[in-house]
Amino acid sequence: MSLLVEYVREFGHFQRNARLYLISNALSGVTLGIILVLYNLYLTALGYRPDFIGLVLFILTLGVGIAIFPAGVCVDRFGGKAILIWSSVAIGICGAGQMLFRQPGPLLVSSFLVGLASAFVYVVNAPFLTTNSTPAERAHLFSLNIVVTLATTVLGELLGGVLPLWFRTLPWLMAPLPSRLSWALASGPEPRSYQLALLLAGIIAAPSFLPLFLMSNDRPVPPVVTVPVSVRDRVPLQQRMRLTFAHWRRETSLPGLFVSPVVVLTAVQVLVGLGAGLFIPYFNLYFVQHLGASSALFGLIDGGANAFNALLTLLAPLLAVRLGKINTITFTRLLSVPLLLIIGFSHFLPLVVVLYFLRQGTMDMGAGLFQVFSMEAIPRQHRGLANSVYQVAGQSASAISTPLGGLIIVHIGYPPVFVAAALLYVVAIGLLYLHFRHDERRDEPVVELVKAADSPDHSDISSPI
Repeated sequence: MSLLVEYVREFGHFQRNARLYLISNALSGVTLGIILVLYNLYLTALGYRPDFIGLVLFILTLGVGIAIFPAGVCVDRFGGKAILIWSSVAIGICGAGQMLFRQPGPLLVSSFLVGLASAFVYVVNAPFLTTNSTPAERAHLFSLNIVVTLATTVLGELLGGVLPLWFRTLPWLMAPLPSRLSWALASGPEPRSYQLALLLAGIIAAPSFLPLFLMSNDRPVPPVVTVPVSVRDRVPLQQRMRLTFAHWRRETSLPGLFVSPVVVLTAVQVLVGLGAGLFIPYFNLYFVQHLGASSALFGLIDGGANAFNALLTLLAPLLAVRLGKINTITFTRLLSVPLLLIIGFSHFLPLVVVLYFLRQGTMDMGAGLFQVFSMEAIPRQHRGLANSVYQVAGQSASAISTPLGGLIIVHIGYPPVFVAAALLYVVAIGLLYLHFRHDERRDEPVVELVKAADSPDHSDISSPI
């Protein structure tokens, strides 16, 4: 209880834009939960196999990948408010097409358009929260943002699991439509019940627009002074130029390039994206078709897992105080790997449910810490573009492996995708730990220059990038 009280107190201290952003995410989380539970089941009810579902997800992720870099440039130029409003409008319009269209071509086109718009939402998240927070409150803010989304997603998953069952009990909703209206809704009771629940999810998301309009304008302005006068005076101009050139030469050399934080973090995102794409999109099918759970039971299971994940995410900043961000991220993610392997080879539903809770919680509890670390590694004016690099790495990797996972499941089964994902996760965790285990980055680059000014050997100045 004291932990919740602390987070409530922290929420009151957050900047206004950050608070409104959290409220908007809370209002849209229910919709996200319903879609996560039902969309793949909806496509399956229409008669599509996992390989086509994988293609739909690949096209969506392809749209994200294409728009990622333009999204980063727009975030750095126009700020978060405008990006959040217009991207949300586009997702709402194109997402309706995903629910109404039932033919392969329109489904793929609407998925691609949703991916284009979603890229802006993915990219704006971390830079927006970093800009509208102080270094001291960032760990709590990022973690609370994830928890708020997870908590409302849980409600959506629980609701999404029971809505189709309820709709099927209403004869007037399941009755045949007049021929002139047959294009609007699916004909069979099962696909129509999923479709109606997904359309209702879109209506539920409408209030999430209100907090976005209440935000203050956060359009970036070009920085005038990058180093305080007191610090600049302590480091002579000639010496600063020599140090800048030495650092540039070191960072742009081939070895410096491949060990730079942005490159390493991007590689980690690629490996995690490849692993996640193999099995994450098919978890609902795994439970419903492979293990025999109903859609309502899976909604309850996934909602419970997200609730458990939310609790662990709240604890992550406290654990990071003792262990550090990188140690916390790597240790918790490593715990999830054996759990994933047992899930892939077990056919006993109660055991899989328990392990599903633990795997999701341990893998994702450090997500907020990872976002903080990846943003603090670079200057503010480049965070949107850098986050584009991270996102395109993860999304493109997932786009590649998602259809591959669907093909493997259709022709071989589920265990190989879990094994391959576990191996990719281990490599990603090892890379992150080996490169950053002694490197807890700071957000304020001026600190390094002050230290250098007091040091007799200025050749040891390190870059915040």
